[in-house]
Amino acid sequence: MRISTSQVFLSNLDNLTRTNTELFKTQQQLSTAKKVLQPSDDPLAAAQIIKLKKEVARNDQFQGNIDVSRRRLELEEIALDQLNNINIRLREITIQAGNGVLSAADRESLATEVDEMTQQMLGLMNTKDAQGEYLFAGFKGGDAAYVYDEDTRQYAYQGDSGQRYIQIGPDNRIASTDSGQKLFEQIEGPERPVVTNNPDGAVTLVGVADPELFEAAVDAGKLPYRFSVSYDAGDPAATPPVLPSNQLVVTDALGDSVEPDDGTPVPYTVAAGDEVTYGGMTVKIGNLPDASAANDFTASIDARTERTNPLNVALNLSEGLRNLDLKDPAQKETFGNLIADTLNSLKQAEESNIQARTSLGARMNALDQQEAVNTDYQLFTKEALSSFEDLDYAEGLSRFALQQTVLQAAYQSFSQIKDLSLFNYI
Repeated sequence: MRISTSQVFLSNLDNLTRTNTELFKTQQQLSTAKKVLQPSDDPLAAAQIIKLKKEVARNDQFQGNIDVSRRRLELEEIALDQLNNINIRLREITIQAGNGVLSAADRESLATEVDEMTQQMLGLMNTKDAQGEYLFAGFKGGDAAYVYDEDTRQYAYQGDSGQRYIQIGPDNRIASTDSGQKLFEQIEGPERPVVTNNPDGAVTLVGVADPELFEAAVDAGKLPYRFSVSYDAGDPAATPPVLPSNQLVVTDALGDSVEPDDGTPVPYTVAAGDEVTYGGMTVKIGNLPDASAANDFTASIDARTERTNPLNVALNLSEGLRNLDLKDPAQKETFGNLIADTLNSLKQAEESNIQARTSLGARMNALDQQEAVNTDYQLFTKEALSSFEDLDYAEGLSRFALQQTVLQAAYQSFSQIKDLSLFNYI
């Protein structure tokens, strides 16, 4: 086979180019510490590298979510711990206030301290997290959880019952917040009478006149009471004449007729604006039927347990300490009921606080366990990624030296071949 001079040159040029390319690639691997520089180097390894890098990035996000959740839960734990300390002090003040030897000035001093603690509680219950959102407002993190309502003169919850969950593992989500609705709005106050059905406005006001009678009626299962007001045309021709009137009949849940607490025989004649007392409840009469009314006016009154929050418990205690005159027997009895109700509410608040902190502890333990799992998985994933992507320096340096030797030999051999010519021997 005849080989021309141009073939020799082209062949040597191809070999030198290929060897230079391989040497350059090895040098790039050494400088980047990466075995696969582009997908064409090893398509199967490149696919695994992409997949493993996604797993590493996802796991990093899980670890970041764990840090966010831990900060929120730790902040919540601090707030609840301080609220519990305030609750303990409020209970001490309440017990102290029940001492009958305290003067009005002493009760005023206690009320002042209660006011200060109320403001401390308000600040804690409106705690903000690191993102500037209200921690206990549920999904309404941009609005304060609690504000004072001038109309009702009570503290009202402005958030919702939402609970924020964060993904901390492939199949693990955890609640990073608790709403004020769950933590603080579960204090059950005493049962109060409420109007449940009053389409004609026959009743305008209902309250408790005698707590003992009211509680006895509730315990006996007599509520709801049904108030029925009917128009009686009377009998002008009778002797003496019977004038037209509106008469009130009250029946309990058992269907039995109920007499007024003052012993007035039934049916009870009423006029608009009258206040009548049944079963310890004072009811104010509103609209009344007239001669043209086809039906009686009715209203139903039932007992309902009110729910409140620690802020209103403290607020009511402060107002009672300041405004109730214990020299008045009726107000003294009211003050005694206030002390008993306050102690009961504070006990419920303490139990709710303990349950909340128990839940926080369980969630923080779950975060620690998931963090350990994520750390182990991240280590395993990075080891797998390294096996596909990272360069073995011993093998790379050995290959680089070999390729460098091959290139030098190619240069030297070509330098001798290119000088060969028949004309050198003529």
